[in-house]
Amino acid sequence: MKVLGLAGLVLALAIIGYLIVGYLGEAGKAQDALQAVPGSKSGPVDVTKSGLEQRLAPILDQERKRIEETSKAVGQ
Repeated sequence: MKVLGLAGLVLALAIIGYLIVGYLGEAGKAQDALQAVPGSKSGPVDVTKSGLEQRLAPILDQERKRIEETSKAVGQ
């Protein structure tokens, strides 16, 4: 009976270890996916405020111009 108890304990520890290793592996993949930009081949992305502002600057400028044009059209 002691052998069966010991075997059960070893099996339970093996299963828990397997789950922990799998979880940590998936967490690493999720971290990499969050830092990468789709279509970017340059690797990790700068996620600081200045890095985000630099990446979004062209989009924000385009929207600013669109709003200014809309405001001019409404004002005329």
